[in-house]
Amino acid sequence: MAHPSDSDQPRSSRRQPLRLTGFGLGLAVIGLGVAGLGAAAALRPQLQPAPAAPVASAHVAAAVEQGRFRAAEAPVQGGFRIERRGGRQLLHLSADFRTNERAPDLKITFGRSATPIAGSPAPAFPLRQGSYTVVAPLQASAGSQTYELPADLDLSRYGSLIIWCEQFNATMAWAPLQG
Repeated sequence: MAHPSDSDQPRSSRRQPLRLTGFGLGLAVIGLGVAGLGAAAALRPQLQPAPAAPVASAHVAAAVEQGRFRAAEAPVQGGFRIERRGGRQLLHLSADFRTNERAPDLKITFGRSATPIAGSPAPAFPLRQGSYTVVAPLQASAGSQTYELPADLDLSRYGSLIIWCEQFNATMAWAPLQG
C-alpha cells in the first residue's frame, strides 16, 4: 500500500516550521526577557531597610571629668570618669583600678588643688585641713566601682580626685581632674 506523500496532503494539514519574522520575533524576545528578569529577581537577595538609629535620650551619660591615678604613698593603677546622667553625677573607677589592699579606712575624696600632694611630706603625703572634701568610703581596693556623688558637689571647685586613708591622714593615690 502506498503512503501518500507530503505533497498529497492538503497544505493546511502539513506541519510547517515556526517562522518568526518582524513583529512576531520582537514579541518572542520581549517575552524571554521578561521571563529572565523574573528568574533573576528570584535569585537576588531581598534587601531589608536598616533599623533606625536609636533616638538620644535625655538620660544619656555625658562625661564631665576623667583622669588616671598617680601614686602617692602606695602604688596605684587605673583611672576614673565622672559623668552626668539624668541629673545625677556618677563617679566610675575603671576595671583596672588597684591600690594598697592593706590600707585601712580608705575614702573617695576631692581635693581643691590639681596637685594635692605638692609641698606635702612623703611618705604619707598628708592632706591639709580644709583642702579636701570626703565623698564616700572606698568600696574595694581593686576593680570597677561606681559612686553617686552628692547633688551639691560643685566639681568646678575641685582640681583632683584622691584615694585617702582618713585614719592615718595618708594619700594613697590622686589624679588631676581633666574635663
